Amino acid sequence: KLGNRAAFDDAMAKAIANSNKTGDQTAIVVMDLDNFKNINDTFGHTAGDKTLQVIAKTLQASISKGVFAARYGGEEFVLIYKNVDKNKLLSELDVVRTKIARLPFKFRNKKVSITVSVGATHVKPEDNVFISFERADKAMYQAKTTGKNKVIYDE
Repeated sequence: KLGNRAAFDDAMAKAIANSNKTGDQTAIVVMDLDNFKNINDTFGHTAGDKTLQVIAKTLQASISKGVFAARYGGEEFVLIYKNVDKNKLLSELDVVRTKIARLPFKFRNKKVSITVSVGATHVKPEDNVFISFERADKAMYQAKTTGKNKVIYDE
């Protein structure tokens, strides 16, 4: 029940245009499930689909009102925050990350831990959709390569 990639592209273009006009602190977040391929490979795609649904519900219940959330593709989710400072953004993202890590997943009577790697950045006046997304995406990959289950912010 989240937006899709097309909805994200539209929302992001509007958010950047609005941010450039008003000077609001708009942030973009890229979130990727860690080791998701293992769930599909070990327990099947039905388990993978169920995992994505539970993550989406947890995400919706954990983010502030007015934050745009979408499934970007595969096991990637994106968020757009309007008028949020860095401290509040990172605090909320850490809460989301922790809630996801604590979800009680069980497949075939086996407990499975699901974590997310999160990259975030604020939109700069000179940014376009691609530049700000790439910065958040790069931060997310840095989170993955430096241990996973963490939030990285890129200035």
